[in-house]
Amino acid sequence: MKCAVICEFNPLHTGHKKLLDFARETADDVLCIMSGNFVQRGMPAVANKYKRAAHAVKAGADLVVELPVVYSAAAAENFALGGVMLANKLGADVLLFGSECGDVRLLEKCACRLEEEEVNAEIRRLLKEGVPYPAAVSRACGGELLQKPNNVLGVEYISAIKKLSANITPVTIKREDNRSAPQQYASSTALREDASLRDKFTFPFVAQDIKDDTEKLYCDFAVKFMAAAKVDYLAGIADVTEGLQNRIHRAEKWKGFEHFISQVKTKRYTRVRLQRIILNCILGITDEVRAQSLTTAPLINVLAVNEQKTHLLKGAEKADELTLRADELYQTFEGLPYPKLLQKL
Repeated sequence: MKCAVICEFNPLHTGHKKLLDFARETADDVLCIMSGNFVQRGMPAVANKYKRAAHAVKAGADLVVELPVVYSAAAAENFALGGVMLANKLGADVLLFGSECGDVRLLEKCACRLEEEEVNAEIRRLLKEGVPYPAAVSRACGGELLQKPNNVLGVEYISAIKKLSANITPVTIKREDNRSAPQQYASSTALREDASLRDKFTFPFVAQDIKDDTEKLYCDFAVKFMAAAKVDYLAGIADVTEGLQNRIHRAEKWKGFEHFISQVKTKRYTRVRLQRIILNCILGITDEVRAQSLTTAPLINVLAVNEQKTHLLKGAEKADELTLRADELYQTFEGLPYPKLLQKL
């Protein structure tokens, strides 16, 4: 049996190890579908994708393949779709994920509700009013279940399985972090923000690879890039709607990334959504480019493999052009020369 885990491991911690241990106990092969150098927040990972993939293998994964950047730095719906498409392409029998509720039946009920036209009509209405997508889905479905981010992802995984008619069984275990189990777990967010937690809640082979200045270096570059971007260019970028290009263009950039974000952020355009839009700007991801990418099955770009499971390398492919472009950008913040794509702009 093959068990797939869609993940970021940014960084990998004891909670992730619990998930991988569960997969190890129940499956012959553990397949990790991992975000590359940029993650769902639209920000660079704390360690490059090859190092994080190696962490996953040390923690129990057999094969780690890359979730392309068009999916990895996307909202929950597309993040989940890309992950499930790869899981299906790899022949996974089970998709294992953590959720705050820990009850796959509740998540399946929500996924079924999202297929109802009445619910979808309400989501569309709320989106038009400026309500962010996760909040719109939560309000349309009712209840508090979808107010938790990993429950939302779980529902989207199940919806993607249904959409693709994939023969994959969703399985969830209860996700715990430093709030629910403060002596056992700390979230990746907490570990990124507080280095003092790393000795207890992650592993030496992970901690030694974390680069705390990567995000700052990226933000310093990103705000300068946005300062040079023209209005016409911004207007064509994916997710830039309702005149957002003018708001971005008017915002002060010389005071730094945080000030820039604070000026542009609105109820509809949350911080995370703006971070994704900024990455789209830098990588040149337009609505057309993204739409084309989303209609193509993700490539199986292998990042790491257990040396005892090299038979899993069958069908391996190279990364797509957008992902290679993102890699070039990330290398800038590892001390390498400015990427060619930025020299052309």
